[in-house]
Amino acid sequence: MYKLTCPHCEAANEVSTAKAGGEITCRACHDSIRVPKLGELRQLPLTGDSSAAKVAANAAVGLSGGRSLAFITLGLVCLLSLLGAGFCGVNWATTDVPITTQKHLEALQEHYATASSAQLIREYEDITEYGVDIPTPLHYRTLELEKDAWKYKTLAFAGLAAVSLVLAMIVGRRRREKYLTR
Repeated sequence: MYKLTCPHCEAANEVSTAKAGGEITCRACHDSIRVPKLGELRQLPLTGDSSAAKVAANAAVGLSGGRSLAFITLGLVCLLSLLGAGFCGVNWATTDVPITTQKHLEALQEHYATASSAQLIREYEDITEYGVDIPTPLHYRTLELEKDAWKYKTLAFAGLAAVSLVLAMIVGRRRREKYLTR
């Protein structure tokens, strides 16, 4: 609340910003007093009411306030997370896996079903002599693992974006409610 002096009787009257540009009635002489516009009204001294002083202090703080900074930070985290999710999603979609493990096993089963006894015996001897250890994963399996990694990264970034968006909305809503209730 601001202190507005009556031009007729010099009495101090309290006026809120909602009355800016309008008129009020003086408490002492009951004459009509013109209330200045909002910019001029904020130049007037504040009354002893601490809630009005807090509103004025919060209005003066503007974007440097803690809630505004948290809102902006969460918004940037959300934006960057969405960009990361988009990047990972594009990489996931464009990674082409020519064959899956399941199809590879089916092809091996088909091969063994049609192989001759001599081929199976030679393969058995090679396995017993050299073992079945493969030093590196097959190429299709490497691509399969890479595609899975891009998928999980996409989901992680999308989750982070969703959480930061919800938190930003909560912080923004509390800030707006805080000013609307005063």
